[in-house]
Amino acid sequence: MKKNKLTKRIVVSAVILLCVIVTVMVVCDRMVDHAAKDKLYYSVEDVPHRKVGLVLGTSPISTWNGRRNYYFDHRIKAAAELYNSGKVDWLVVSGGDYRNTENGYDEPVAMRDSLIKQGVDSIRIVLDYDGTRTLNSIAKMRDVYRQDSIVIISQEYHNERALYQAKHLGIDAIGFNAKTPGRRTSWWRNRGREVLARVKLFIDIVRGEQPDIKESMVSDFTKPKSDFMSESHIKTEYGDLICLKPDMSILTMDLVCGEIPSVENDTIVLAFAGAFTGTEFDKGHANIAGDHVSGSTRFKGYTCKRNTGAFTWSPLSGPKFLYKDYSSALDMASEEGGMGFSQEMMIHEGKAVKTTRPLGNKNVFRALCLNSDGELALYESLGIVTFGNFINALLSQGVKEALYTDMGQGWNYCFYRINADESSPKYLHDQPLPYASNFVILKVKK
Repeated sequence: MKKNKLTKRIVVSAVILLCVIVTVMVVCDRMVDHAAKDKLYYSVEDVPHRKVGLVLGTSPISTWNGRRNYYFDHRIKAAAELYNSGKVDWLVVSGGDYRNTENGYDEPVAMRDSLIKQGVDSIRIVLDYDGTRTLNSIAKMRDVYRQDSIVIISQEYHNERALYQAKHLGIDAIGFNAKTPGRRTSWWRNRGREVLARVKLFIDIVRGEQPDIKESMVSDFTKPKSDFMSESHIKTEYGDLICLKPDMSILTMDLVCGEIPSVENDTIVLAFAGAFTGTEFDKGHANIAGDHVSGSTRFKGYTCKRNTGAFTWSPLSGPKFLYKDYSSALDMASEEGGMGFSQEMMIHEGKAVKTTRPLGNKNVFRALCLNSDGELALYESLGIVTFGNFINALLSQGVKEALYTDMGQGWNYCFYRINADESSPKYLHDQPLPYASNFVILKVKK
């Protein structure tokens, strides 16, 4: 008798729990549906103009069964129709790089290549590799790309959830619905997965889940670019500074070794000495202090106790400053087609760090920095100062990261161009040593 009662209680509890779960799923699903009301469009003609369309990522081949993914085909077609009809000026293709997984693709590249085939100008396509989650894709539009009014392009059920997420993040978004494939099995599978995703959406909101955005350099790609960089002179109580702030949304970086960049090469926007250089100039990369990445290849240099930090840059990850442990970062920069070098760290995470160079040492000093706005900048002292005062001057400007770049007679050679209209470059210093070993160069993206 007792056993029957216990069984009955278990059954009743299970039924109640199941009812609660189903109710929660239905309520979450309906709330997302309701929030998207009057924000979804099915016809290109009806879509109001927005500068940017966000294409939510998927692969051309189904990760489920390895067959052609018609969800991908329809999203690409919808995005191309919007662009070719003048409804959007830019398309951000947001996804992940899954080439190392079964049936995996580099989603942004696959979407870009398919859009180009349908008449979209490649210059108007922005690749976003943080789009491994819908939350990341939408948050990045606001926090990194500085867009607060967008068209989201995906299938209807996906658009509904994305619109709810956008509203929660304070973005004025509308959705353009790509056609949903007619295969009943794939529809039920994706629709069922969507219901669970909507429950998770609310769980994430309640928990205050934050997006995981790796590429964080702020850049509004829709604004016209006229200057390569800005130049400013700054007065501080520790000595005056000159600051060159490049526009990294239109520039690319590399480390050139074994040659001195020529001012005759008008593709170079900025050139300055990077790593320390030794005296055995016929040894090539071995004459450069510390391991470094040049032309996407990692090279071994000589050991230098002053190399307490490093700087890396790649088209995928942007600029990174590392303190103490930087070997894996150099590997990543090489893998991602970037550059990098080690040097003496001066400021890390907004605080001065212990340096091997005496603070009382006097010279003209230069540092590659991350400024108070998280943007890449090159600072140099205007005249001879103590090393300690140079660091204090940088701190007074809110510099978050500062890595020394090689200076001294001949190595302080540096030229730059503010814009393409300048017939000749400007110099910080115009006399290089004939055997200088390495220079950081910035060029306009092709």
